[in-house]
Amino acid sequence: LYFPNSCLRMRGSMKRILIIKMSALGDILHTLPAVTDALKANPDICFDWLCEQPFMDVARLHPAVRQVIGHPRLRWKKNRWSMQTLREQLSFYKVLRHEKYDLVIDAQGRIKSARVGWLSGSPVVGLDKDSATDSETRLFYRQGYNVPRDMNAVERVRKLFAQALGYQYQGEPDFGIQGHRLDNAFPEYTGAWICFHGTTWASKHWPEANWIDLLAQAKQEQQMVLLPWGSEQERQRAERMTTEAQWGVVLPKLSLWQLSGIISRCAAAVGVDTGLMHIAAACGVPTVSVFGSTSIALTAAHGERVINLASSYSCSPCLKKVCPLNEESPPCYAELNATRVRDTVRELSGKYCE
Repeated sequence: LYFPNSCLRMRGSMKRILIIKMSALGDILHTLPAVTDALKANPDICFDWLCEQPFMDVARLHPAVRQVIGHPRLRWKKNRWSMQTLREQLSFYKVLRHEKYDLVIDAQGRIKSARVGWLSGSPVVGLDKDSATDSETRLFYRQGYNVPRDMNAVERVRKLFAQALGYQYQGEPDFGIQGHRLDNAFPEYTGAWICFHGTTWASKHWPEANWIDLLAQAKQEQQMVLLPWGSEQERQRAERMTTEAQWGVVLPKLSLWQLSGIISRCAAAVGVDTGLMHIAAACGVPTVSVFGSTSIALTAAHGERVINLASSYSCSPCLKKVCPLNEESPPCYAELNATRVRDTVRELSGKYCE
């Protein structure tokens, strides 16, 4: 599957490069500033991007990406050895090899991404054995580059691209997202707050009681609040919270492209450590992020209009998927209550949204 953006003008010195960052939402978003850096260093580069099909809309957010190639890995995984799957794989990689890229950058550092790069038939580079999540990826690369594991996720990808393409980068990350290109449906939600309550790890969830309190405070101010969702569990949580607070709009099921358009027109965003929170920050929306079990040093949101609230609890950040002290309400979030978050949103809104 291909979603073309406006193609860059072809010139003799252009390098055709394939980015492989297959998943997940936040990881793909973290790669966008590296694309901006590379284009500043060499405007003749032409980027394509290969990712898993559910995340294609995220890769589309950068206007310099010529085309996004959707990899059906999740669907193939369900019927791994069927003849239909094997035929589809053969056809997919035949088309990919026909592209003949000058370079493939595996920005994922996993076996699943390195193998796809190798099957493209083009030279592949990526993180070296000390930097990649899966050290075996080195078997698929022409060259591996050392990037410290303790760097912020965005800076890690920027450094990888700079080494692979031979340039120096500097300054704050530029995600390249252009609000006017995004979906412009649902204009009635312009100026709302949007709350990103869904995330993967149980320990990253801000307790429901805090969300309900925040909604109740927004109700007192007659501030519209939107709650998106990506799974049935998240939809049910959003319904519970809005029912309890008697406030808030549970959004319908939306594509990432539609949701990105809504996010870009919001007055403020509040979120846990999740990919959607990074989209809001990248769009320049005043964003307050809440970190308990995870580290702002590694995955904090970037931008001038961002405040990352980190717990100072004794074991935070623990980097554990489930809190061993209280699975339902991790104690690291006690100091990050709704009033503190609301006051922080007001601080940002007063600075940027008046």
